[in-house]
Amino acid sequence: MKKFIGVFLTLVLITGGLSACGLKSGDKDLEDTSQNDIGQAIQPTSSVMITEEQAKAEEKKEMIILYFADDQASKLVAEKRFISKSSIKDINTLAQTALNELIKGPISGNLTNPFPKGVKVPTVKVDKKVAVVDFSKEFVEKHPGGSTGETLTIYSIVNTLTAMKDIEMVQFTIEGKKTSEFKGHLEFDKPFKAEPSHVKEEKKEQ
Repeated sequence: MKKFIGVFLTLVLITGGLSACGLKSGDKDLEDTSQNDIGQAIQPTSSVMITEEQAKAEEKKEMIILYFADDQASKLVAEKRFISKSSIKDINTLAQTALNELIKGPISGNLTNPFPKGVKVPTVKVDKKVAVVDFSKEFVEKHPGGSTGETLTIYSIVNTLTAMKDIEMVQFTIEGKKTSEFKGHLEFDKPFKAEPSHVKEEKKEQ
């Protein structure tokens, strides 16, 4: 009888030990699974996440949109530029900077400059959301003219400046005075609004 009790106790201890091992193994599996879940949870949710330093750098830049002629000189195409916010005092300096960049010409090799070469940059002053752009006589005299050429030059400026939130229209003057025409194809003594129809449509990806 004593021998039977001893064998029974031995079996109980062995069974308990195996159960304990099984629990420890199960606990480890649960722990590993939990850690994996946590690891997955802290993965970035977007491929466009940026660092704090990059975010601060972006805050110091101002984007302007310039409009140049396409390679066929038939439509306008937008080109983005970034300038330092520290160089912008007000809407006047922002608008003048945009005109300076327009006269310099496009960065992309597929675009062309719709302005005469070797001329002074027009000046601009913004008042009550109207940008007054003043050309020199030289600017007008050196322009090759033509209906399309004249339209691209004028609306390159108009669409660029009215893309800014504080400018709604553009009034042109020549040597400080309003004139009825620029090169004979546009009514030039009234303010211009942006004209999307002069901008080339972007091809949609299929």
